[in-house]
This record gives sequence, C-alpha cells and structure tokens, in this order.
Amino acid sequence: MTAEPSRPQYDNVRSLHGGPQARETIPPQDLDAEQSVLGAMLLSAAAIDDVAAVMDPADHYRPAHETIHRAIRELQDQGQPADPITLAHHLDKRGHLARVGGASYLHTLVQAVPTVANAEYYAEIVRDKAERRLLIETGTRIVQAASAPDADADDIRSALLEEVSEFTANSTMDEEDLADTPTGPPNPLYDPHPGIRRPHRPGPTPHPGVFCGWVGETVRELDPTTEADPIAVLANLLSAAGAAIGRRPHLMVGNDRHPTLIWALTIGPTSTGRKGSATSTARRVLAEALPDFFSPEHTPRGLNSGEGLIEYVKDDDSDDAKPASIDKRLWVLESEYAVTMSRGRREGSSLPGVLRQAWDGDSLGSMVRESLKATNPHIAILGHITPDEFRAKMQDSEMAGGTYNRFLPIFCHRNLILPGSRGASADLVSTLAAGWRTVLTDAARVDEVKFSPDAWALYCEEVYPALSDDATGGVIAQFTARAAPYVQRVAMVYALCDHTNTIAEHHMRAAWHLLNYARASAIHLLGNITGNLKVNKLADAVRAAGANGLTADQIRRLFKNTSRAERDRLAAELLDQPGYVRSLRPTKGRPTTVISYAG
Repeated sequence: MTAEPSRPQYDNVRSLHGGPQARETIPPQDLDAEQSVLGAMLLSAAAIDDVAAVMDPADHYRPAHETIHRAIRELQDQGQPADPITLAHHLDKRGHLARVGGASYLHTLVQAVPTVANAEYYAEIVRDKAERRLLIETGTRIVQAASAPDADADDIRSALLEEVSEFTANSTMDEEDLADTPTGPPNPLYDPHPGIRRPHRPGPTPHPGVFCGWVGETVRELDPTTEADPIAVLANLLSAAGAAIGRRPHLMVGNDRHPTLIWALTIGPTSTGRKGSATSTARRVLAEALPDFFSPEHTPRGLNSGEGLIEYVKDDDSDDAKPASIDKRLWVLESEYAVTMSRGRREGSSLPGVLRQAWDGDSLGSMVRESLKATNPHIAILGHITPDEFRAKMQDSEMAGGTYNRFLPIFCHRNLILPGSRGASADLVSTLAAGWRTVLTDAARVDEVKFSPDAWALYCEEVYPALSDDATGGVIAQFTARAAPYVQRVAMVYALCDHTNTIAEHHMRAAWHLLNYARASAIHLLGNITGNLKVNKLADAVRAAGANGLTADQIRRLFKNTSRAERDRLAAELLDQPGYVRSLRPTKGRPTTVISYAG
C-alpha cells in the first residue's frame, strides 16, 4: 500500500501493522482498507453505490477519510463526476482540502486500490472495524459505570441492557431502512465535522428549518456546551416559553381559543438520551431570565392525580381574593413520565380528564371534590420517558381517550461526546437570558396572534392537507390526530419568541418541520402499523423475535388457518412499514428468509 500523507494532524495515528504495542493502544482500524474504499469510489461510480450499501461515511477511523467519503457522495448526489480533480475542487471550495492531506493525497488514494472490483469487500472490512470500536466504547462505558463506588447494580444492569439493545438495533439498520423515515435534508447541528465527536444516531434527524428565529439561535449557541440533543433542547425551550408567556396571547382555530401551551415527551434511552441534560440546558437560561417563574412554585414535579394538579392552580376562595392577582402558570416537569402514565390508567383516575381540560386551556374541576376548581389555568407539561417504557405504556385504550395525542413525541439521543464539559459559560448564559427576559415579558402583553398572508397560504395549501391526511390509520394516525391545530400553536410560540404578534411563513414552516419530526419519532419508536389486526399481530411477533427475525415457517404457525397467499400479502403489507426488513439468514443448507424489525 502507499505511504500516508505527511501532515501534522496525522502524527498521532499509527498503522495497525505497527507491531503488538500499536495493537494494544489503538482502536480497531484498517487504514489500508479505508484508502482502498475511497480510491475505488474515485475510480468507479458503480463502486460508490456498492460501498454505500455496506458502510456509512462515519465508519472510517480517520476523520479525513470520512470528510473525503462524504464529499464524494455529495458530488454523486449533485450529478457530478467524482475523480481526484473534481473532488479536490469541491473540497477546496469548502475549505477542507488542506485538512484531508491536499490534492496529492487524493491521487495517492487512487494508486492505493488493488482492484476496484473488491470495493464492497474493502467496505465490509471498514464496517467491521467500526462495529468493533463501537463495542469497545459501549463496554468501556459499562465498565466505568460499574466501577463507580456509588453505582447501583440494578441501574447498571438496566444501562447494560439498553446499550446492548441499541447496538443490536444499530448493527441491523442500514440507510435503506432509515430512508423510510421522514428526516429531511442534512442538518449542520448533527453532521460530523473535524474536531467534533458525534455518536451514531439510531433514529430520525430533524429538518434544519426547525431551528428557526430566536429559539433556534439559542439552541445553536448552547449546542457546543452540552451533550443533549438540540431537538430536545428546542422542545424544552418552546414548552417552557409557552408556559412563561401566559394565557393572554392566543389564536383562534375555528371557534376554539388556543393558548401558547406546548406539551412534549422527550423519549430517549436512560444512558444515551440525555433528556435531563436537555431540560437543564434550557432551564438554566430561562431561570436566569425569569427567576420568579422558574421556581418550584411554578415548575412542580409529580403528577399524582387530577386533584393534585388542580391544587397547584386552584381558585382562592377567601373573601378578599383578587382573581387577577393569582398566577396560574405552571411548567410541570416529569422525569419519570411512565409512572404518570400508569397512574392515569388506574380505574377511576381523574388525571386523564383533567389533563385534557388543561391542554385545551379550560377551567379545571373535580367530580370528587366539587369545591376544588381552577379558573383559567395555564399549564404546560414536559415529560421524560425511555423508548421501552413508551412502547409498553402506549396502549390503544390510552390513545383512544385522547390524552396522549396532546403530547409531541420527541425522540432524542446524545449528540456530542464532551467528557470534560462544564456547560455554558456564565457570560453566554447571561447574554441569552437578557434576550429571553425581554422576549417573554413583551410576549405576555400580546392578545390575539394573527397570520401573515404568506403563512396562511402555506398552512391552507400545504400544511393542513398534509397533517390532516389520516390514510395511514392505526397507531400513528391516532397519536398525531391533533397535528393540524398543534402546528398553529407551535408557530404562534415561534412568532412570539421573535418579538412579533404575527406568524410569518418561516414560523409556520418551522412548526411544520417540528410536527413532522414528532411523527417521525412516533414511527421510529412505535412502527407505522396500519389498523389491520392481522398485520399488527405479525408486527408484534416480528418485534418479539428480536434480531433473529421471524421465518416463513414461524409465520405459517402464527397464522395456522391462513393460506400462503394471504400470509404473503400480510408480510408484504408489513414490509411496507418503516423499519421492517426482509433478509437471508445463512444455514447449513439453503439460506432462510426472515423478516425482522430494525427500527
């Protein structure tokens, strides 16, 4: 193979072939295979497709190779040829050419390829090394957690299961599987960059347009200071801001008055979701902006019952009470929302009914205690929950009650690896807080929020038809049943945070992108299953089979009295849903076809 580029940034990288000591200190890698993959891609357009079917650009060990790989893919997507000359020009325009070793290194890559025909096999080697590095990283995190003197064995066991489950899902999911989930164009907040360590993301990525205006600017400023997912920080900011703004600003959807209330469920694994980090990142800025509101009195925890929620905002029935002086704004934070969901399912629980009233902005009352009532409350809720808890608790009966389709499901995952982070600087927090103080104070004085002509045309012609289409049926249609009015609420909060009482077109687009991401999150977590009971039964069996998948013989036993043609039809319908894939499993004889879930 050819020599490495002699650039300073590569001095700390040694070849795996450098002897036993190198093998002990350097993670699994094969730089020769990485060079051969890139060289083959530069020599053959067909090799680009072959490699794409096997590996991701992030599988390269060397960051420069990942940058080159992505640039080649960009040229292909633009319909341009990818060779050392065009690639050098493309990289130079973006300021990356010097970082990857210069134009001479691109020619070195071409010379390094033994044969273009083996591009797929070189890619498999690179992918294998990447998976081994991921396994080592996972194992290291578990060892570190188990070594902590105050570590709880049950917590470590749960973290281990989540880590293993996530790795298993990642290893079986390829780009074709992910293409079925609407994720939008590449987002700079999630794209790898030199010097930035981003872990593999197993779920959807939000459209960059969701980070709009002052809210989006705040997220971008805070992003380098936290491992939290930017979309989760955004959801926290929108929900908390809507609660702090209060009841006065509103918009009319038909004859219904909609307040600035945004309810969200941030859904991510305990170990890698960074749900709490997202809340603390947003809250730190807002608490400095409005310390009186972001106090325990207005940000309670623990939704035990409907009556308990009303207690926080109940009317003052004393003789000298002045209703206007009672602040009934709440931002309820639930770090264990699965517990709240269980409480809501208990027979006779008043919680679901009270929650529905609270989302609508209606006055609250209790049938158990007639004297307990709250006039004109303003309550936003933000909950944290793991994917497994979300799937287990999200039963059809709960969604049919209309409680949980008032929440925006937001999938979140650790977005950066910052082992030595100390969070945002005091100066940054103070600067952002000053802006938020002005924004929230002025927004609270607004009355009815209107639409600009462009925003209203966008809503009527594109957004409403798209969000009102319930052709998919089943679980996802139930969960997103309130998407059309919800998108207007979100657009209203975007606009108020931009110091205006008029929703502009970009506010409506940002809100639409957020609702689409919520739907993509639900699909990723629940599967976009139709209302067909037999398809649901097959989906449950496939999920239960785990990584091994379900064979044709197992499907036959599952539907004993069903013809082969009917079984094939059910399988085809299931495979149309995101995350369900058909593959061949090697056996001693003929390979067996299996259906598995990779979402």
